Amino acid sequence: MSLLFSIVTLNYYNPTVDTNLYKKAYFLSRRGLNELDQILIPFVENKFSDLKNQDKSSFLSLLENEDVDLLEWILYGKTVPKQYLDILNKIVSNNK
Repeated sequence: MSLLFSIVTLNYYNPTVDTNLYKKAYFLSRRGLNELDQILIPFVENKFSDLKNQDKSSFLSLLENEDVDLLEWILYGKTVPKQYLDILNKIVSNNK
C-alpha cells in the first residue's frame, strides 16, 4: 500500500517535462477568442503529445504571436512566416 502511495506522490510532485509542456501549451492556447480557442485547444488535446520536440517548440513559439496574426494565418490564409509553416499546416489539418 505504501509503495502505491509513493508512486502516485512521485508522479504528482515531479511531473515530467512532457507534462509541463502540455500544460503550458494548453494554457497558452486559451486565447479568449472563440475562433482561436476552437482550433488551438483541440489541437493541444488531440495532437500535442504526439508531436516531435521541434514541433512542440514551434507550437509554443507560435503562441507567442498576437491573436490578430494567428487569426490571419489560420483562418484567412495570410502569408505565414517560414518558421511556422509546418506547425500551422498540422493545426489546420487537425481542424478539418
